[in-house]
Amino acid sequence: MSGNLSITETQIFTGVVSVLGSFGLASSSGGSVPIIRGQVNRVPEPAAADFVVLWPLMRDRIATNQDTPSDNQVTASIASGVMTVSAVITGAVPVPGSLWGAGLATAGATITGQLTGNPGGIGTYSVTGAANVGAATLYCGTSANLMQTELTIQADVHGPASADNATRIQALWRDQYAVSAFQRTGYDLAPLYTSDPRQTAFENGEQQIEERWSIDLCLQANPIVTTPMQFAGTLDVTTYPVDVLQPVE
Repeated sequence: MSGNLSITETQIFTGVVSVLGSFGLASSSGGSVPIIRGQVNRVPEPAAADFVVLWPLMRDRIATNQDTPSDNQVTASIASGVMTVSAVITGAVPVPGSLWGAGLATAGATITGQLTGNPGGIGTYSVTGAANVGAATLYCGTSANLMQTELTIQADVHGPASADNATRIQALWRDQYAVSAFQRTGYDLAPLYTSDPRQTAFENGEQQIEERWSIDLCLQANPIVTTPMQFAGTLDVTTYPVDVLQPVE
């Protein structure tokens, strides 16, 4: 199993768009204010008078990794690519996750999804690369590696109302309002601070100047990369005699 990522860039942008959309951005034409992502080929700018374009700029690590190992053990059987978990001995069943245990026949057995039951608990799971196995103790240990990260996204605010909308963004991004708005998205994101808005005129495809204010939005994301991790089930200890040390005179 390759490292499973807890939050993707697509989800980050989805969260940011949702939060900015709650800021009450105003349109000079009375319509909505589209919020789109930049760096997309063959996509024209929105037809709306006022809109916002988001550009990813930087990802800065702000802390050393926090690693959390989990020794996951279950009692389960496997038949025709379906693992039936009858008991969870320790931890929880990771999805996706790697699977070890006697009788699996081949290395690389992988849990690919949950079919029934409570998440990570008793139920049925789809697996690949595993032979049929009767009731046995199976292992699916993991290590969750959290990396606290500061993200910087440039927001280009276009249109006649761009200065006012940039002010709305700057005021609310560093406020409890934005903190609560990010919590409602369900993603592990939190706003940090913004730059001061800067006026950067924009020449469109018709060689006409449009008003544009740019503001850098900084937020914290806590991506977790989960990787397989094996644990020792038993420990065999062997003793060896050594020479007795003589005192030095």
